[in-house]
Amino acid sequence: MADNLPSNQRQGGQQTSDSHDIIYEDKRALRLSHYVMAERCMLVEYSIIKDEIDDGNSDTLTYILEGGFRGFHKFSEEDLIAEYKDKEESFYALYEDGSLPYDLYDDDPLIALEEDENGEVEHA
Repeated sequence: MADNLPSNQRQGGQQTSDSHDIIYEDKRALRLSHYVMAERCMLVEYSIIKDEIDDGNSDTLTYILEGGFRGFHKFSEEDLIAEYKDKEESFYALYEDGSLPYDLYDDDPLIALEEDENGEVEHA
């Protein structure tokens, strides 16, 4: 059977030891790894799909099912950074409204901010 999955663009595969290396600093000066950015993108897409389904039709889900989707964890660093920049405002809006569809990834620097009484990430 032919492999119809979109190609993996991430060097080293989906998750490697460097998946947790810092590759980007967001607009709030939080230093993000490939893994954290991919998780944040998934949160935004999940929310979009859920809202579309609640409204009766999901063009996003249809697109994924028709053509396949590589997955954010398999994006190259450059592609993931570009994708995250497009989703950053939506991510923070969902976060601030308490509307994220599921919990943040444990290593997301926002977790450390929530736990730090000063509101600063100690090791960022």
